[in-house]
Amino acid sequence: MARRPLVPLLAAFLGGILTAHSFPAKGDFTTLAAAGIFTITLAGLLFLRSSLKFPAFLVLFYLAGMILDLQQHRESVLAGFAKGRPRIILEGVVLEPPRCDDKTSKFPLMVEQIIFPRTTPLTLHEKVLVTIYRDPPGLAPGDRIRFPAGLRSFRNFNNPGGFDYVSYMENRGFACSASVSNGRFVVPMGRGSLGFVGDVAEWARRPLREFFRAHLLEEQQVLFRALILGERQDLTAEVREPFIRSGLGHVLAVSGLHIGLIAWLFFKLTIRVLSFSYRLTLKWDLRRAAALMTALPVILYGGLAGFQVSAQRAMIMVLAYLFSLVIKREKEVWSTLALAAMVVLAINPHALFSISFQFSFGAVVGILWLGPRLHERLNPFQVSEGKSPKIRSFFASISLHFSGLTAVSIAATLFLAPLTVFYFHRISLVAIPANLTVVPLLGFWILPSGLLAALFFPFLPSVSILFLALASRGIDWAMRITEFWARFSWADLWVITPNLFELAVLYGFLFCLFSIKGRKWAKVSLVALGLLLVADAGYWIHRTRFNPDLKITFLDVGQGNAALIQFPGKERMLIDGGGFPRSSFNMGKMVLAPFLLRSKIRRIDYLVLSHPQSDHMNGLRFIASHFHPREFWYNGDRVKTPSFAELMGIINKRRIPIRLPSDLTSPRNISGVRIEILHPEPEGQQNQASFPPSRDLNNRSLVVKLSYEGISCLFPGDIEEEGEKVLVSRRGSRLRSDILLVPHHGSRASCTDGFLREVNPRVCVISCGSGNFFGFPHPELLRRLMRAGCRILRTDRSGAIVLETAGGRIQAMLQKGMDEK
Repeated sequence: MARRPLVPLLAAFLGGILTAHSFPAKGDFTTLAAAGIFTITLAGLLFLRSSLKFPAFLVLFYLAGMILDLQQHRESVLAGFAKGRPRIILEGVVLEPPRCDDKTSKFPLMVEQIIFPRTTPLTLHEKVLVTIYRDPPGLAPGDRIRFPAGLRSFRNFNNPGGFDYVSYMENRGFACSASVSNGRFVVPMGRGSLGFVGDVAEWARRPLREFFRAHLLEEQQVLFRALILGERQDLTAEVREPFIRSGLGHVLAVSGLHIGLIAWLFFKLTIRVLSFSYRLTLKWDLRRAAALMTALPVILYGGLAGFQVSAQRAMIMVLAYLFSLVIKREKEVWSTLALAAMVVLAINPHALFSISFQFSFGAVVGILWLGPRLHERLNPFQVSEGKSPKIRSFFASISLHFSGLTAVSIAATLFLAPLTVFYFHRISLVAIPANLTVVPLLGFWILPSGLLAALFFPFLPSVSILFLALASRGIDWAMRITEFWARFSWADLWVITPNLFELAVLYGFLFCLFSIKGRKWAKVSLVALGLLLVADAGYWIHRTRFNPDLKITFLDVGQGNAALIQFPGKERMLIDGGGFPRSSFNMGKMVLAPFLLRSKIRRIDYLVLSHPQSDHMNGLRFIASHFHPREFWYNGDRVKTPSFAELMGIINKRRIPIRLPSDLTSPRNISGVRIEILHPEPEGQQNQASFPPSRDLNNRSLVVKLSYEGISCLFPGDIEEEGEKVLVSRRGSRLRSDILLVPHHGSRASCTDGFLREVNPRVCVISCGSGNFFGFPHPELLRRLMRAGCRILRTDRSGAIVLETAGGRIQAMLQKGMDEK
C-alpha cells in the first residue's frame, strides 16, 4: 500500500459515503459533527508522529466521504410540495431535447421559480422530469417555459428484489415528476441559461443536431446523435433491442469506450506527427507532449456530448490516465483509477450507487486485472517481460492487436457478467464476437468520420457532408452486423438473478479463481466460497421445487392485478399480469420478470387471464414469450386491441394449449391444490365474438378458486355488482374462501354485502395503485370490508403481499408498510 496510497484512501472515502448513505440521521447536526471531527483530525496532523499520519489521512478521507454524502440529503422544496400532489405553476429551463412517444413528450427541466397568485414567486434551483400528455410544443435545450403542472413523487413497484426507481431518480438529481395535461398550457418565456458550459455546448450542438437531421435517414441520425452528441432521447426500444441482445448496449451512450477510443487515436496520431521532427524528438518527451495535447480533444468531445454524466466520468478517467503519462506514472494504473474514482465521487458522491458508475469502473477493473492474463494466453508472439515481441510479419502484427482486443473484450465481459445479470437479468452469449466486429468499426470509422464532419461543419459544409456520408455508411454496416448477431434465438438468455449476498460470493469466487496460482489462502477461500455457492443453490432448489406449502404472492403492479401461485412442489401459476392502458411501459419485462428471476423462477406452468383488459393482460405478453407456459387459461372473450392481438399471436406461435371455461368444467388438481372455475358458465361463452375495447368485460371475468389443506382463496377478476349477483345465485356457499382478492381493485360497485356474506373472507387483498385516478379503494367499500371483520391488505401501501399456508394457517408477509386493520 505504500506504493499505492491512493487505493486505501479511496477505500476509506467509499466507506465514508456508504456510512453516511445508510446513516439514519441525515440532518445538519450529523454534518456538523462530522465536519468538527474532520477539522480536529486535520489540525492533529501537525502534532502526530510520521507513523500515524497515514492512518490520520484515512480518517480524513473517511470523514470527507461522509460529509460530501450528507450534503446530498438536503430537503427538496419540490419534493415537499409533491407529497401533497398540488397543481402549481412552474417556470424553468429545458435541459435536454424532449423525448417524444406517440402524443407525449418528456424532458428534464431546471425549475427556477414557483409562481403563486398575488404572492412573490419562490426562487429555487431543482430538477424535475416533465411529461406533456397532449399536443407537446416544439422545445429545445435552453428554452425557458412557464406552465401549470401536477407534481408527483417518484414511486417504486414494491416487490422483493425490485428495481429502486426512487433512488435511481434521486441519484440523477430529480426532485419529482411534473405532469402537464396539454401542451397548450405551456407558455414560452424566451431563452434561459444552461450555465456557461452548458450554453457553449448547446451553441455548438444545436446546428449540428439540425445538420444531422437534414442529411441522414431517421434511424441513422438517431444513432448518430447518440454517438456524437450523447442524445439518446429518440432511441426507441426497437432500435435498442438488437444492441442489447448482442451485448452492444454500451456503445449507444457516450462513455469510456468512445472517449477512450478518441484519446487513443489522437494520442497515436500526435506522436506520429511529432516524430517527423528530429529536433522535437530530441527536445521533448513525445509521450508526455502527446498526452498534454490529447487532453484538449478529450475535453472538446465531452463538451460536444453535452457533458452527460457518463461522458463526464469517462472524461475524468481518461484525463487521469493522461495526467499519469505526464508525470511518468502510467504504470501505476490502480492509483490512476483510484484518483479518477475519487474525483468523480467528490463531484457527486451518489454516483457510487448508479449503474453507469459501477459498470464504467467495473469494466476498467476487469480489463486491468484479467486483461494481461488473458492477453498472455491469447497472444502467441508474447515473450518474457522486458523484451520486445519478435514479430516478423504483418499478419503477426495484426494477430497481436486482435489478441489484445479479444483479451480486453473477454476481460470486461467476464468481470461484468455477474453485475449485468444482477441489474438486467439477462446476458448476451454473442457479446464477445459482436464487440470484436462492431467496436473497431466504431473506433476507426464511425467516430473519426463523425467528429471530422462536426469539425468541418462551420467552415467547409461540403467537406462535412462527405465525412457525414462516410460515417453513415459505417453506421449502416454496424447496424447490419449488430442485427446479424442479435437475430440468433440464443443470442441472449434471461437468467435467474443473484441477490447481493450471492453477487459478493460470485466476485469473491472469481477473484480467488484468478489468484489461486501459488497462493494457499486463495485455494482455501476458493473451496469455502464454492461450498457457499453449493449451499445457496441447495437452499433455492428446496425452496422452489420441494416447498410443501401453497404460496400466493399478490404483486405490486400499480393499478392492476398480478398474482403468482407457487404450488407445493415445483409448479407455478400466474393469474393476470398487470399493465397500463395507452402506455409503452412493459410490465412483464420491467416488473414481473425481474421478480420471478430474483425468486429463481424460470418457468410459469399455467398462465391465467381473468379478462382481456390492459391492467390484467399487458404484462402477460412478455411472460408468455419467455417463461415457457404449458397452458393458457382465459374466459374466451376477444377484444380488438393490439395488446390482445400480440398476446394471442405469442400463444399461437409457441403452440401453447388454450383452456376455455368449457375445458375447465371439472375441478383440476395441481400438486394437491384443488382449482375450480366458478364463472363464467361454459354455455354463456362467446369465444367467437369480438367486442370493441370500450365494452365492459368486467362481469365476464374468469373467477378462480384455489383450495389446499382447508385454506381457500378466491380470484374474482374485475367482477362487479351484476356479475356478483349471478355468481352468488349459481354458486352460493361454494364461494366460501379464507382469502379474497377484492374485485375490481376496490371499486364501489364491487364486494356487495351479499357477495361478502357468501365468501366470508378472513383476509381481503386489494390490488391498486397509489393515488390512482379512480380513487380506489372506495371509502364505502372499505367500510363494508371492515363491517365484515376481515383483515385488509393493500398493495398500494404494503407493496407485494405474500400469503403462505402452513399447517392450515395463513402467514402474511408484507414488502413494506402496514395493513389497514
